[in-house]
Amino acid sequence: MARLALAGLACLALAGLAAACSGDNRSPSRLLDGSPAEKPPVDLEGVAGPVVLTRISAARLPRARLGSSTAACLQGPARGRRAVRALERVGVAARSVTVADAGPRTLVACDESAGPREPEGQWCGSAFAVLRAGRLPDPRLDVLCRTAEDEPIAFAWVEPASGARYLVVEQPGYAEAYRVVAGLPVRVATVADVSLEGFARFSLSEHDARGRQLRRYVLDARVAG
Repeated sequence: MARLALAGLACLALAGLAAACSGDNRSPSRLLDGSPAEKPPVDLEGVAGPVVLTRISAARLPRARLGSSTAACLQGPARGRRAVRALERVGVAARSVTVADAGPRTLVACDESAGPREPEGQWCGSAFAVLRAGRLPDPRLDVLCRTAEDEPIAFAWVEPASGARYLVVEQPGYAEAYRVVAGLPVRVATVADVSLEGFARFSLSEHDARGRQLRRYVLDARVAG
């Protein structure tokens, strides 16, 4: 459950991810897919240090031409679903695809990183949720993925407040900004505070279209089960 309070995050040194806690404020230059990392088009109030804008692409289904990641998700974890919308997000260390049905009554996520994964597929993790009254019962935490340096990555869905246009996740030495679009929960990732015991802490803030901060909070998520 989200707690509307900041929690201090310990510095975490991750080789290969620029800008750790040593005072080096260089922003990562590339996203996971190799595309250039860009800044958000607006200044995000209350966010210190470098900010990277994650890449997003959306598709309404069925559609003849799909991105390779969306197609792979539909052929893998989302196989057999009556998918009508898909949203792919790419960050510095992680990529995800969220697939929704016509309600949307169900959501399926496919999670990817640069680290090791099962040899038979592209994805290192996935999640499934049945919405209740249009809301998620929990964030559907996934901690199976790892960075290229074999550090754990956590994925979770977040449902921003009405009016939010950017959802920001604090990472070690920089932050990632996710656009809020398509009326779907935002699948975010963190390398900052992840436990292989099935727990992760996401330090988040939400901002309107002009970058004004709407709220700031910590989401403590646990693997459902």
